[in-house]
Amino acid sequence: MNAKKALYYGAIAMAILIGVSVVVSVVSAILSLVWAVVSGVVSLAVLAGVVYVLYKTGAWLFGGDDASYSATDSLGKSRSSSASSSASSAADASDSRQDRLRRQYVEGQISEAEFERRIGEELETEELDDIDRELERER
Repeated sequence: MNAKKALYYGAIAMAILIGVSVVVSVVSAILSLVWAVVSGVVSLAVLAGVVYVLYKTGAWLFGGDDASYSATDSLGKSRSSSASSSASSAADASDSRQDRLRRQYVEGQISEAEFERRIGEELETEELDDIDRELERER
């Protein structure tokens, strides 16, 4: 009887060992899958950050301005003639153009005479836009 009990307990011990081994393997597989997903998400986030930094660096180096790339709204109308544009957005746009001219002058891309001529044109255009807006408001 002792031999039968020993075999019985041995079989139970072997079944428990196999069961624990299966559970540990399943938990390990689930943790590996979770780790792979988390690692992929973090990698994509880092890649997006690097691409954004490169984009901003390129825009800064080449004098790009997000506002200057799109001079028309979604309907194809000029922003300055759009009814939804305000005086502050027009002032911001002219300021950015003036800033761009100043930056070109400081970097030596344009001469002093060219800078003065372009700034003068910019100020005249700004004054005409202000007059047009006032006439538009009076109507």
